[in-house]
Amino acid sequence: MLVLLGTGLAAAHNVSGTITCDGLPVAGVAVSDGDEVVLTDADGCYAMTSTKRTGYVFYTLPGGYEPLLADGFNPQFWAPLDTRDASVGEVHDFTLRRVDNDCHTVIIGADTHLARRNSDRAYIKKGLIACLGDEVERAAGTPVYSILLGDLTWDVFWTQNDYNLSDFMVDMKHFNYPMTLWPVIGNHDHDPSVPAGADTDELAAAPWRQIVAPNYYSFNLGKVHYVVLDDIVYLNIAYPGEDYSEGVAGSRNYRGAITDEQIQWLRKDLQQVDYSTPVVVCLHIPAWSINANFNYTARLDNTYTLCSLLGNYDEVHIVSGHNHCNYTAQPAAYPHITEHNIAAACGSLWQTAILTGHHICQDGSPAGYLRWSASGTRLQCAFKPIHEGDRQLRVYDMNTVSNFYRTNSTMRAILNEYPSRVNYGNIEANTVMVNVFAFSPGWQVTISEGDSILPCQRVYTEDPYHTINYDVPRYAASGYYSTYYITTASTHIFSARAATATKPVTVRVVDSYGNIFLHRIMRPHSYSLDMENREQVLVAGDVNTDGEVGIADVNLLISLLMGAAEPQFLADANADGEINIADVNRVIDLILNLNNN
Repeated sequence: MLVLLGTGLAAAHNVSGTITCDGLPVAGVAVSDGDEVVLTDADGCYAMTSTKRTGYVFYTLPGGYEPLLADGFNPQFWAPLDTRDASVGEVHDFTLRRVDNDCHTVIIGADTHLARRNSDRAYIKKGLIACLGDEVERAAGTPVYSILLGDLTWDVFWTQNDYNLSDFMVDMKHFNYPMTLWPVIGNHDHDPSVPAGADTDELAAAPWRQIVAPNYYSFNLGKVHYVVLDDIVYLNIAYPGEDYSEGVAGSRNYRGAITDEQIQWLRKDLQQVDYSTPVVVCLHIPAWSINANFNYTARLDNTYTLCSLLGNYDEVHIVSGHNHCNYTAQPAAYPHITEHNIAAACGSLWQTAILTGHHICQDGSPAGYLRWSASGTRLQCAFKPIHEGDRQLRVYDMNTVSNFYRTNSTMRAILNEYPSRVNYGNIEANTVMVNVFAFSPGWQVTISEGDSILPCQRVYTEDPYHTINYDVPRYAASGYYSTYYITTASTHIFSARAATATKPVTVRVVDSYGNIFLHRIMRPHSYSLDMENREQVLVAGDVNTDGEVGIADVNLLISLLMGAAEPQFLADANADGEINIADVNRVIDLILNLNNN
């Protein structure tokens, strides 16, 4: 509703409205135009003096509520302004729905890159969307939400394939996206037809703000505060002599940074958030990079400014995408801040899906997402592959990998043409490697040969599985491959050297929450597209390796404590490095839990 304000505009409230739930006012809700932040009063009313710079108004969802949804997934927490004329007043009312979401689940994914090409829409419907439906069932009534961390589309194909942000939103409606979607803008979600200039960043993000959502905002779910930021400063510089496709005005380049306007807004937003509240910051470009020595460097121009704003909070998680790989950063200067860079939902831009039917990212991680579970202020996360069940790791017998690199003609041709690639044909005999997809500092990774625990180290190297899913078939078909998709070094691979070429190798991974993952390979272990199916997935406490945890395992453990010579690796049911009565109790707990379920 428009209201003519007349003169004296500096003191006038030109954007106002109410926030209600079931017809009753909701007090203390933060409302913003991207610059100012005001709170609703006891009557649920808000009013502000806005420059109308951003062209929208939004509220910060309070805990214990949900927004109304359009099309079953699109949260109506914002409204475009009726006019940019600050002399005109307007009214925007919002309605909330009451829900108990102190316990909730948030699915956080990134980089769908839909472009109406390579069957991407069919893949996402059968993959990510189907998994989200499974997550709703898994939650069994607990509220479930989702966040997608940008690059929902692929800018260069907005014109080429007639697929843009509007088409993405239509597809999500058509695919029955099964939960609330909180979107984050990515560099490929900017309008590439906007030429370089003083206002390029603002104008290139205009379709996002008009079609999808504000490019920065916040919301609360239960007792957790979530912040969405836009960390792309879009440049789109055109270089002399370069030819650009239809609908593209420049090179589509950008800087990784958070604008000063967002930083000032974030200061005001965080004033409403107690330091004991967990804060989750959602970005597209990561705040931190990780190098070959597993050290962290600032990725954004103002990473330190962002982290300093968050430095007083007890627990901060930054979640990001963009790199299409998994890694966790824990910068020493900010001990309460952890960044989780998340593997792409599209894998290697759908390339491995086309070539082999496997959805794999360039670091060897499966295409996937993070499942965050909140219980009050307690947060836990787990990596969930989209097409690989709950698999958390992959084990390589490097003897068979080495043989392939030495004898396969396509692999030899690749190594000859691309000499910078890692040549596993030269790797030390009897080496074993394991890719722990979502490894974080503090996790335990143990590799054993039989009952002998092997010295192992974290290494920065290529993942061999991506090589046979992309590099080899692509080169075999075309005589070359695009370096845009090739296997890249992974930061979550561990290596050990076994004493033999034939004894079984078992890998045990214990995550930050005490979850134990156990995989065993019989050697020689195949290096093939179906190699994962040949791994044996074990359960800590299954001492007799019969595939079940039962009273027989308790008896065997007790015998072991009395001095019987039985395999000890699986007997350490709580993964504390010792075998004692605590392991017996752990197995009994597992039996009781299985029976209760």
